[in-house]
Formats: sequence, structure tokens, C-alpha cells
Amino acid sequence: MWFIIICLAITFTIKILYDWRRPSMFPPGPRGLPIVGNILDVKRLVDETKFYSHAWCRLADIYGPIVGLKLGIAEPLIIVSGKDAVIEMMSRPQFDGRPNGFVHRLRTGGERRGVLFTDGDVWRDQRRFALRTLKEFGFGNGTMEDIILNDAVSLTTTIESLSKSGPITNLYNITSIAVLNSLWTLVAGARFDLENPKLTEILSVVNGIIRNSNVTGGILTHLPFLRYIIPGLTGFTVLNQRLTRMWQFIGSEIARHKQTRTHGEFRDFIDVYLAEMETKQSSSTISSFDGTQCFVIIFPEEQLISVVKDLFSAGVETTNNTIGFIITYLIVKQDVQRKVHEEIDRVLGLVLGKDLLPRIVYKNRLPYLNATIAEVTRLANVGPTSIPHRAMTDSILLGYEIKKNYSLLANLRSVHMDEQHWGDPKVFRPERFINDEGEFVEDPWLIPFGLGHRKCLGETLARNSVFLFVACLLQKFQFVLPPGHPDLFLDGVDGFTIAPPDISVVAIKRI
Repeated sequence: MWFIIICLAITFTIKILYDWRRPSMFPPGPRGLPIVGNILDVKRLVDETKFYSHAWCRLADIYGPIVGLKLGIAEPLIIVSGKDAVIEMMSRPQFDGRPNGFVHRLRTGGERRGVLFTDGDVWRDQRRFALRTLKEFGFGNGTMEDIILNDAVSLTTTIESLSKSGPITNLYNITSIAVLNSLWTLVAGARFDLENPKLTEILSVVNGIIRNSNVTGGILTHLPFLRYIIPGLTGFTVLNQRLTRMWQFIGSEIARHKQTRTHGEFRDFIDVYLAEMETKQSSSTISSFDGTQCFVIIFPEEQLISVVKDLFSAGVETTNNTIGFIITYLIVKQDVQRKVHEEIDRVLGLVLGKDLLPRIVYKNRLPYLNATIAEVTRLANVGPTSIPHRAMTDSILLGYEIKKNYSLLANLRSVHMDEQHWGDPKVFRPERFINDEGEFVEDPWLIPFGLGHRKCLGETLARNSVFLFVACLLQKFQFVLPPGHPDLFLDGVDGFTIAPPDISVVAIKRI
């Protein structure tokens, strides 16, 4: 008996030491501890810097552009920093996978589904179908622009009404519903009032998930067994409740579509997907071992819920955060806000007694507004890293061995804050995007939407939404802080993405 126990103990010890070792070609990084690996190292850095993305930059300063971390029992995490290394990683198809950790499955009903955290054929099929279908309903064309403008004008009307009662304390919630409406019109054929309590609750749920998570997957990915021991302390209980609430909300919307849809008529993305589900069920069959026929449902309802969930979350969070940061920076930098106002007045001034609505066709005639948006995007780093990638095969990256299933993060902040390129990266200076002729100039070092095959599929919608919403808001209002408001912390609030700080805003109508 004792011999067996001793043998097991020795085997367990050897296993721990083997997992703890760092192979010769493994990327450099902190040594860490057995079992927990670098969890405590990362926690210490985040406590010091207040942000995960700042911690990644600190590690890059110490160890170089490729840093290897071992976090609990999960596969190693590789942090890739600097423009050359980031481009190399994000451009290679062998790194186009997505991790398969516990949290990545939990978020979509226990299996990897949707478009954000899938790869291979599932990802390609779902992404292709989503893009094609959304484009049929106006995604990326003039119809989409009209939808966004309609929501932007409604937002300005709401802000004007609220401003009569004093400082606005919930501007973030109001703009998030307006931003969502543009996409939700295509996805679900519906719009929400800007103060709809049901939607406000769901947006609060989404915000809670994003603010209380990070791109590493957190302790539930590093040591997933802890959810059985301390579900409350690990955040599992609250996360599961929030994910269930989100799943129920979208599921009820799909149930409504099933009851109200007319066969052969398509109102929105959900209708088309439901029709595709029926087609697959009726036409996709294979033979089982006993010769009987069985259905292969390639587009199950759980996949539909997951795709809509991804569109819902990704379509609101980063765009709304960017708009919030732009307003916040312009509140602090009143001289920049004044220049934007002057440019908008000059280009979109009174024509036949009526202001022109901002439209994409006028975008090139508003270089300073474009430069301001670009500079806030660079400094705010709403998405400071890529969504985690996964190595699909064993590979070599800049001389280091990256084994299959390692996770990789592209540190976009390291590119946006590179001192050698930007010179004064911590300084808010929109003029860095303006040339000698006064034209807006794109900078290839600004890559907020990522690169390669996994580049954000909603980039065009996000860019147009930010431009149109911001242009409409600044055409109508000057934004300032109320008297006595505490100083703003422009770095924002950490989470899976970076959110603007909570502030009260005075919206002064411009005459």
C-alpha cells in the first residue's frame, strides 16, 4: 500500500517538475511556480500597472517581443509585441485558430460556437454566411448609412431632451443602445427605445461580462476545477448567471421570429438563418452504420444563438467605447473640440437654411475630425490586444518554438505606443495624422481591428458608426464637465476591452 502511495507521489512530483520546466526553444518569460505557473507574476504586474495590456508591455520591455507564460494547467500563453512580430503572427494561417478553454466553451452553451471563438470549417461557414446575409440587408452600403444616421439623429434628440434637466450621468448607456439599434435592425428587424428597460438590463449584463473578464480567460481557464470548490470566489456563479440571461434573451427573440415569420419572406438575418436551418435539415443526410438515414444539422439553433450573441456583443462594445473615449478626450481637450466644431461648421454649414447631415461622402472633407478619431483610437486602445489565437500546428515564430494549441495574443498597444515610431506616444496630438497639405493620412501602425484572416469582420460598420455618431454629436453639442467634477482618468476601465471612465457630462446645444 505504502509502495503504491510513494510511487504515485513520485510520479506526480515528476509530472509537476516536467510541466514546470521551460524547453530550450520556449519563449523567454518569468520562471513562475509549479502548478500555478505565472499566475502570480501576472497578478503582481496587473496590480502595479492596473491594466493587463500594460502588464504585457512591461513583459515585452523585460523579455523581448515574444514572451512565454504558463498559467495554471492551461496551454502556454504567448504574448507577441512590436509591429514586426505582431504582423508576422497575425499574418500566418497556422496561428488562426481559437483557444478551447473552459470559458470559451461556457460562453456558448458548453461548446465553441459562433464566429468569435471558433475556427476551421465552422468559423469559415458561419462567417461567410453572416457576412453574405447581412450585406443583403444593407450591411456596408448606403442603406446601412441611412440606418446609422437615423439612430444618430435620434440620439442627439434624446441628449438634447436630457440635457435640459442638468448633467447627463448615463451617456454611455444611451449611446450603447443607439449603436446597437443600427446592427439590431439588420439582425432582428427591430429597434429599441433609447431608454428601453429590457435592453438596458441586457446591455448591463454584457457590460458585466466584459468588465469582469480578460483576454487570458482568467482563473476559470487557468484552473477550471476551482469552479467546483469555490464557485463564488472564481466568479463562476455570476458569470454563468449572466451568460444564461444573455442566452435566454436571444433565445426568446428567435422564438418570436419562429412564431411571426412567413415562409419565403425574409425580414432580417434571423429569418434567413432559420430558413437555412430548415434547408440543411431536409437536405443533409448521411448513412449510419446500419444503413439507415439520419440528419446532419450543420446550422443548429444553438449556433444561431451564438452567432447573434457574438454580433450583439462585438457590434456594440468596441464601437460604443470608442465613441465614449472620443467624447471624454474632447471634454478634457477643449481646444481640439473647438477645432472639430469649426471644421464641421465649415463643411456641413447652413445650406438653404438647413444644416447638412454628416455622411460618408463628406468624410474626406473632415480631415481634422478623422485625425481626432484616429488619435483617440490609438491612445485609448479599446481593444489593446487581439482576441486570443491558437496555434493550429507546431511552428517557429521569430526563432521560438510554438507548439500546437498554444494560445497567442497580439499586443496591439505595443504598436500604438511605440516611442520610436510615434515620438511622443503618450501625448494627445491629432496633428500627427495630418500632412503638410492639411489632409488626413492613414498610418499603417494604427491597427485597432487587427490583421490577417481573423481581422474584425465588422470593421467597416464600426468605422462608419464612429464617424457618423461623433460627427452628429459634435455638430449639435459642445461637451463639458459639470462644475466640481473630479479629474478624469483617461486610461479608462480595464476588462476584456477598455471602457471609458464613468463621467457626468454637460451637453451644451450649439447654435
